[in-house]
This record gives sequence, structure tokens and C-alpha cells, in this order.
Amino acid sequence: MYRFLLTPRWLLLHAVAVAAVAGCLLLGWWQADVYQDSSGRHELRDREPVAVTELASPGAELGDGADRQAVATGEYLPEQQQIVPSRVHDGTLGSFVVTPLLTDDGMVVPVLRGWVDDVDDAGVAVPAGEVTVTGYLLAPETPDHATVRTGQELEDGRMAYIAPDQLAQRAGVSESTALHGYLLLRDEAPAPGAAPVVLDVDAVDPIRDVSPWQNLSYWAQWWVFALAAVVFWASIVRNGIRTRRRGAEPSPDDVSAPAASHAPS
Repeated sequence: MYRFLLTPRWLLLHAVAVAAVAGCLLLGWWQADVYQDSSGRHELRDREPVAVTELASPGAELGDGADRQAVATGEYLPEQQQIVPSRVHDGTLGSFVVTPLLTDDGMVVPVLRGWVDDVDDAGVAVPAGEVTVTGYLLAPETPDHATVRTGQELEDGRMAYIAPDQLAQRAGVSESTALHGYLLLRDEAPAPGAAPVVLDVDAVDPIRDVSPWQNLSYWAQWWVFALAAVVFWASIVRNGIRTRRRGAEPSPDDVSAPAASHAPS
């Protein structure tokens, strides 16, 4: 009776149903992961700052240190300062100012000190002496972040994006001694007389904000779709079985015909 469910056409139906259910379940879990990742990163950024050496090591990936607030004490290396051109802040085109900081522990921390609309501005000047900076540890930028033309030759003191390879090529900062990422400045002590505009971390490295209720509704919708796919498949199978049962049962005419043939004339 049920062997028809193993015919090629029915096997294709089963495969489509399984794929639909699996796809809906995966999309539901993906929505849950998006929310957890978003809320988790916000939570990391809200933690109290700790020493940069507790979160990162020279030349190593940031890993769990990304998005954390860190504190570093040392002296800026003015000769290695780099300008990252063509960066927009509040709708105005300007440049990022990245200055390597040699910490007391010997690590070189690239510090994104902020933004200037004019590279000749006094804010580009590097503060002298020992400073303590507090900011957010962010992963290196990629070539996709570059806003200069591909293949464009940059003059000395400029780099296309903030990454260890760029600092090594443009500023001579060894990747083995440098933080694999950068510190987005939030506070600096002592405060310099003139400084770039401090950038908001959510503007530099935005986190996809996901409303928990909106995300929960999307998650539930995909799971409802998965359940609907199961119900639809079960309904088709049930109808198929009913159809074949009706075909196997003798009709009323077939049952009455033999009785009529034996009736006395």
C-alpha cells in the first residue's frame, strides 16, 4: 500500500520538503545568532577598560579582545604617524589621523586619534612625552575600507586603510611588535591643546542594531514556515494514501453485479 511513497516522484517531494524545513530552521537560527552577536558586541563595549596587554599580544589576532575598552601608556612615535585620506565625518570629507604609540611594555599600538578636515590643522601635531590613552580595540581594516582609488600612489605619511601590513609598508612599524588592529581613541591624558575630532565607535565600526522583539518575530516566522512545510507534506502524503485506498476498494456496482447474475430468472 505504501510502496508508492518510494517512487521517484514521491522521493523528490520528500527531498523538497526536507530541504524546505532545514532551510527555514537554519534561517531561524541565523536570526537568533544575529541578535546574540549584536547584543554581545554591545555588552563588550560597555565593559570597564583594562590594560591593553591583558587583551592583546603583539602580532597576534585580537580574538576576544576586539570591541573591548583598553588603556595604554607610552609615548607617541611622531615619525610613524600616518594620515588616512578621504574619510567622511558628519558629512564632511577629511582624514583620519593614526599615530603609533610605543607602550611601556614594548608593544606598538596604532591609535586612531580622530579626524581632521585639514591635514595642515594643528590637531595633527603629535603630543610629546608620556600619555595614557583609553579607547576601543578594533580589528584591522581591509582593502574594502579604503576610499582612495585602486592603484593610487599615496605620498609619504599616508596610507589607504588601517592595518598592520599598511603600517609596515608605509610607516615601518614591524608587524611582530605591533597590535594586530588599532585603538580608537576615546580619552587621552594629559589632554593635548589641539587634537583631532574624537570619533564615535559606533560610527567607525557600526554594530548592526537588532531589536529583540523584531528579531524574535523573524525567528518565530521561520519556524512557523518550517512547521507549515511539514503540515503541507503530511497533507499531500495523506491524500495520496487515501486516493490509493479508494482505488483498491471495490465499488458498489462491482459488489452487486455477481449477486444479480445468480438471481433466479
